[in-house]
Formats: sequence, structure tokens, C-alpha cells
Amino acid sequence: MRMFGRLLFPWLLGLIFIVSCVATSNSIAGGNIQPQPQAVKQKMTQLIIKFRKADFEPSRIAYVQELSRDAQTQMIYLRPMSGGAHVFRVMDISDNAQLTTVIQRLSKRPEILYVEQDRIMQHQKVQ
Repeated sequence: MRMFGRLLFPWLLGLIFIVSCVATSNSIAGGNIQPQPQAVKQKMTQLIIKFRKADFEPSRIAYVQELSRDAQTQMIYLRPMSGGAHVFRVMDISDNAQLTTVIQRLSKRPEILYVEQDRIMQHQKVQ
């Protein structure tokens, strides 16, 4: 009897495992479990924009909407910088060619002195 119990226990565990695997595969095939959508990666880029007039206020919602229309992508005003420049976030940039196009479009506006990508500067040791 003792030998029978030793054989029966692993067999029952195996049977439970197989039944649970079949039930899981049936629920997936039956549509009960939805596949998770893959995250869409969007590149967010920040631009530094310097205006010709130091007292120009680019944080106004209507003005940011104008910039977004001209850039043909959503722009968000972030903050002023020292020296009179301002930082904007540009959404939905997929590559450098698209970024260059946005910079060229914004540079054509008469009130803008220059536009450049806001990059993280890394200090290097000078020997």
C-alpha cells in the first residue's frame, strides 16, 4: 500500500498539471485572454527657441498652438532659460529627418531668432 501511495501522488500531480495546461490553452484559444498591445515608442525631443524680442511671451496657449500648427506636430511650452531663450517639448518625433524639418519650419517664423535641439551636455575631462 505504501508503494502504491508513492506512485499515485506524482501521477496525480502530473495529471493536475496537464489539466491546468489544457485549460489555460483553451481559454487563450477561446478568446478569454486578450494579448497585451505592445507599447508604442515615441521620441520626445526638446527644443531651445530664442526670440528676437527679449520681452516676448511664448508661453501663451494660443501662441504654442500656432507653433504646433507650423511645426505640424504637438508642442508644449516647458520653461524659460537664462539668456532669454525658452524650452519647448516636441512630441511624436520619429527620426532626425523629421526633427530637422520641424526646426526648419519654426526657423521661418519672423519672431524667432534661432531654434536648436536641447541636448544633454556631457563634461569631459581635460588633461
